[in-house]
Order: sequence, then structure tokens, then C-alpha cells
Amino acid sequence: MKEVDLARQRLLRADGVPGLLSAAWDAFEVVMVVAAANADKSAGMYAAFTFARGSAVSGRNAIAFAPSMPACYAAPPATPAPVIGDVHEVADALAGLASALSARLREAAGRAGDARDRGACQDAAGHADQISNLLARGG
Repeated sequence: MKEVDLARQRLLRADGVPGLLSAAWDAFEVVMVVAAANADKSAGMYAAFTFARGSAVSGRNAIAFAPSMPACYAAPPATPAPVIGDVHEVADALAGLASALSARLREAAGRAGDARDRGACQDAAGHADQISNLLARGG
């Protein structure tokens, strides 16, 4: 789950609205890739991972055209790295990343000078909340 940890660290270190938007893009990409790679590992978690992946796509798209989004942001990983741990541990890790993502995006929305940046951050934070709710134990 190295990718999840790295995305979380980058997100927590991000500074300023453009830096946070770039880190958020990467975090949503990690959720998309890891959720897709784990969806078929457990019948009981298939729907949660699939819907979480959809929310990650929506969150990433919400920030894609924010005025402060850097023109060139990281491309998604070419192939998902092997995910170590059982699907519930992976789900917990993604839920934690999504929770941090939501908090940072709401923080950025409060600092953003442009209303379109604020709206994009708030919309993306809502999608991050959905991911967390879907994947957190008992979600």
C-alpha cells in the first residue's frame, strides 16, 4: 500500500491551492487504480470498491478545470502496483486517504480566492467523503 501512503504524505505536505489541487488529483488517481485492482478480490467488497472508483473519477473531474489547477499534473500510474494486505485493510487505507483528502480540500476551499476554485474543492471533497463512507468499516 505504498502508493496510498505516498499519496497521503504528498497531500498532507501540499501547500497553497494549486499544490493541493495537484496532490488531490494524484490521490484520486491512486484511489481509482487501487479500487479497480481490488474490486474483484472479494464479492462482498466489489460494490464498495466499484462505487469508490466512480467517486474518485468524479472527484478528479471536479478539480480538473479549477482555475488554480496546474496546467500539467501527474499522469496516472501505468499499471497498478501489487496491493499487499487483505481487501479490508486496503479499504481502510483508501478510506483514510479519502478522509484526509476531504479535509484538505475543504481547507483549500476556505482559502481559495476564486469562487470556481472554492466550488471545485467543495465538490471534490463531497466525492472524497463518499469514498470514505463506502470503504470505511461499517460504511
